Amino acid sequence: MGYGNGSETIASVTSDPTSGRTPKRAAIVVFFVVFAGYVWTLAPAVTFWDAGEFLAAAKILGIPHPPGTPVFVFLANVWAKLVPIGEFALRVNLMTAVFSSATAALMFLVVFHGLRGVAQTERDVADPVFVYGGAGAAALVSAFAFTVWQNSNESEVYMVAAFSMAAIAWLAWLWRKHRGTSRAPHLLLVIVYLGAFSIGTHLMTLLVGPALVVFMWHVMMTEPLEGDKDRAVEWAQWAVVVGIWALLIGTGLGSTTLFVLGAVAFGGAAVFAIATGGWRFAVGVLAVAAVGVSTYLFLYIRAGLGPFINEADPSTWESLLAVIRREQYPPRLPIDNPIYPSGPGNPGRTLDLVALQIQNYLQYFDWQWSNGLAPTESVFARIRLPFTLAFTSLGIYGAMLLRERHRSVFWLLLIIFLTTGPGLVAYMNFKPGFSIGFDRFPDANMHEVRERDYFFTLSFQMWGIFAGIGIAGLYRVLREALLTNVGAGAAKLAPAVFALAALPFVLNFKAASRAHGPEALLARDFSYDLLQSIEPYGIVFTNGDNDTFPLWYAQEVESVRQDVIVVNLSLGNTDWYIRQLRDNPLRPFDPAQAPWFADVAPDEIPDSLHTMSDPEIAGLSAQLLPQAFRFTVGEIDHVYPQDTPLLIKDILILRLILENAGRRSIYFSTTAGSGNWVQLGSHLTQEGLALRLNVERPPDSTRLVTGLLGVPLDVPRTDSLAWQIYRYARLFEVDSLDLDPTNRNIATNLSLPFLSLGQAFDILGDRARALENFARSYHLSPSPELRSLIDMATSEEISPIPGDSPIQLERPPSGDTAGR
Repeated sequence: MGYGNGSETIASVTSDPTSGRTPKRAAIVVFFVVFAGYVWTLAPAVTFWDAGEFLAAAKILGIPHPPGTPVFVFLANVWAKLVPIGEFALRVNLMTAVFSSATAALMFLVVFHGLRGVAQTERDVADPVFVYGGAGAAALVSAFAFTVWQNSNESEVYMVAAFSMAAIAWLAWLWRKHRGTSRAPHLLLVIVYLGAFSIGTHLMTLLVGPALVVFMWHVMMTEPLEGDKDRAVEWAQWAVVVGIWALLIGTGLGSTTLFVLGAVAFGGAAVFAIATGGWRFAVGVLAVAAVGVSTYLFLYIRAGLGPFINEADPSTWESLLAVIRREQYPPRLPIDNPIYPSGPGNPGRTLDLVALQIQNYLQYFDWQWSNGLAPTESVFARIRLPFTLAFTSLGIYGAMLLRERHRSVFWLLLIIFLTTGPGLVAYMNFKPGFSIGFDRFPDANMHEVRERDYFFTLSFQMWGIFAGIGIAGLYRVLREALLTNVGAGAAKLAPAVFALAALPFVLNFKAASRAHGPEALLARDFSYDLLQSIEPYGIVFTNGDNDTFPLWYAQEVESVRQDVIVVNLSLGNTDWYIRQLRDNPLRPFDPAQAPWFADVAPDEIPDSLHTMSDPEIAGLSAQLLPQAFRFTVGEIDHVYPQDTPLLIKDILILRLILENAGRRSIYFSTTAGSGNWVQLGSHLTQEGLALRLNVERPPDSTRLVTGLLGVPLDVPRTDSLAWQIYRYARLFEVDSLDLDPTNRNIATNLSLPFLSLGQAFDILGDRARALENFARSYHLSPSPELRSLIDMATSEEISPIPGDSPIQLERPPSGDTAGR
């Protein structure tokens, strides 16, 4: 099937040196070298943030947070079934590593041809080390940049999207090679399909569009085809690609305005194509784009079947469009001040804020080349500075060298860097970073809740490519100098300079590895611990990603304590989530998973979590109480004064308490924070990582000792959980912990039961047990105050355990995961 003038003539441009053989074997070697590094550092289980949600959704073909990533979910589900290696999480982690390694191999090919250039010198032709070594160095430096590496050894979407971008870049090169033949428009069809299909993985793929368009334009301007008609057809095809990409952007963002503008652009390009006889190409492009974006129909179909994870419930066309538009998240325009809500009252983006956003990007850039030297120093560690400056200089030099060798490839890679780096800084308009700007914006709510370096993964990858090319340039300079001043024998030492390409691997290993640190299993074990804190069929209120997504993973993938109902309060303000809490199936308690709770398990599964109707749920709204409100249920009798603010999630909490009193035990995770206790803190008791709400009756005072945060501690239950049941990854297998902020925060939460027990045993006069617990708490979360307390206590004589202690400790049956 032809899409142009039907000519099979190969244009003269394809006879240049770049049309030589593609080094496929070398690319395969690059793939396995990079893959070996990723496998060596591969996360053995679930990790924090979105990975737990993606894994759980992939296992059950559920729907993760908007925009739903249907392609990633489906790929992970199929991959895990076809690759029976290890547990489910390890399999999907391995899939990410494969896609990222393939990205490195494809970029090796693109750089290889770019370095061959269109104006080679005889010496370069005779020295393949320059081309092969430069392409290999570019692939390695970019693959082991810190953020690229961190996103390649866990279950995340970014490197699958990066693979699509690399594939499009390679296909663009093949299009250049086959211009003037019937194969060229076929390659463009594949590019369009891949771009449209990959929207279902991550919108990042669309950022390759500007680079693709400029690459094609530059090639056509500098290497025009011979015939007038051939040139006209090719320009029409270029216009169609521009138009369809604009249409895909409007589709991917769910923006009516951008969709209409894209449709107009595509319509104009189609008219141009029809005028040149290329109507079939225009129709074909539109058809393959439509097939590509049809992956979003998976969300619509699957949501209608009610999977257990069904975020935003895109089971209607209206809700599907809301998912695509990400309406669940507050809107943020590039002109807004992101600290404040969008709208007429927004003060607008300030130069001070822009300066912080640029500083944040540079901060992340600084991590890329030697983050393992100071992995917990997140802001411009002095020890990293020489390497940051070195790779910055190599990147600039490499970009200049690539521009000299092949300007079309130079523009292709440079524009990818600009759109995925500085361009995203401008478009995403983040709040001040997680670790900077507190001198000007002291409130934590004014900052991002986590480091956002992963958004710029492709940007750092492109700079790594330039830096690798820069190493090839150093090789060339060194070789010339040795040949001129010493001789051919000495020039054989020049390839040693390519060892610089291994520096990011060596210097990032400590920070990037997800396999070797004591926290490697922390997300999995923390989810186990929190679920095992809850009595059968209990409700536990959580608050954010890291105290919810690992629990979803544990329940849906590993089938751990599926009877526990996890209520995420961050989602509790949405009507679809409240409906799902009512409609999701209730699952039975398995006594074998928690024999210590077998005697308190009800004989039958309690009824539905709540009975609110759809109209009642839709009518919920945040409010200031117009008058005082008395909340009475069981032992709880609390008056909320007039003008008390109640969010929808607060109303949900009160309704769940009201409807489940006497049927289910109710808990708040210690991670949820006292701001979510709806003023009921006086009715809570701490049991390990959970705070039980005492609704039916007051707690047994003989079990309680004054605890932290004003909440009494159930000493026997917490002691049993903390010492006999909980798992702690490998945190206690090392002398001291040096963790990143996410893992450090979880370790701090794990330290709370020990800290509470230490205080309790100190009050009870059991100094030995107190010190034992304080020591464990300090190991997990060191603090000068606790260190001082331990030193003070150990300097005194240890008192014996009192024989008349009112607290009798309970122990689980033998065979439990004691001390793990």
